[in-house]
Order: sequence, then C-alpha cells, then structure tokens
Amino acid sequence: MSAFGSISMNLSKEQIISLLEEVFAGINGLKGVHCCGNTDWSVLLDTSVDIISFDTYNYAQSLSLYPAEVKKFLDRNGTIAWGIVPNDEESLAKESVVSLKDRLEEAMAPFTRKDIRFKQLLAQGLLTPSCGLASLSTEEAASRALELLAELSHEIRKRYL
Repeated sequence: MSAFGSISMNLSKEQIISLLEEVFAGINGLKGVHCCGNTDWSVLLDTSVDIISFDTYNYAQSLSLYPAEVKKFLDRNGTIAWGIVPNDEESLAKESVVSLKDRLEEAMAPFTRKDIRFKQLLAQGLLTPSCGLASLSTEEAASRALELLAELSHEIRKRYL
C-alpha cells in the first residue's frame, strides 16, 4: 500500500479497492490490513476492512491526514491498531511506558481536534508493536517490546477506560 501513488504502481484507487474487496470477500471473520509506511489511507478506509494496523511509532502523521475518513471508519465500528512500540532495538532502548503513552496521545491528538472523541479512539483501538518483532535480534529485545506493550495497555486502561 505504501507504493500506491508511485510510478511503480499503475493501479487506480478504484482498482485497488476492488481487488481488496475481492480478497476480503473470501475471508470469514474480521479483516485486517497492516501498512508500515505512508500511504493514501483513504483507499483502505473506503473498503470493508475491519482493522487498520499501522506503524504509529514512525508514521503517526500519515493517518492523521484523513480525519473525515477515520471518523467514518470508526462510526462503522472499525478498529485502529496503533503500532506504538518500536521494533528496532535502538529506539526500543530509549522508550518507557510514559514516553510511549505520551507519543500515543500525540498521535491521537489530531483526531480529537477533528471531533473524534479520545475515548472512542481508545475503545476502538488496539495497541501493537510498530511492525512485528521479527527485526529484533534477541529474545530479550522481543520480551522488552512485549512487556512495554502490556504495561502501556494496562496504564491506558487504568487511566482512561
């Protein structure tokens, strides 16, 4: 999806939506898509996808450019998976539950300024690593990422939900 709009992607928005819907039609249960980069989020938000997952840690601003589409997605009970825990060891070593909470709140702030309730973003949200954990070279780093994720989730629920 991050290639959409580039010279190497010769498909129109309508063609991509049609192809995605063809795939989604074959899935029983929840349908989710992850994109770890910039993309035209309106393409995915205009499909019947149930869960949008994105690398919030590195690309929070990319989704914030589409507040009307995100509101419509949430209003149809969509879920956003906020990939807030970094999946590279250098960044992971610098983060704490407090710093990740602050970063998550900053990522959600543009939506709250566009009449999307903060509690709705949380209630219809999931917290995840930014883009999987396969890039981490040690079990200890993966464990740290998951521990931060669990502690952040606990802190968010305790504070807001």
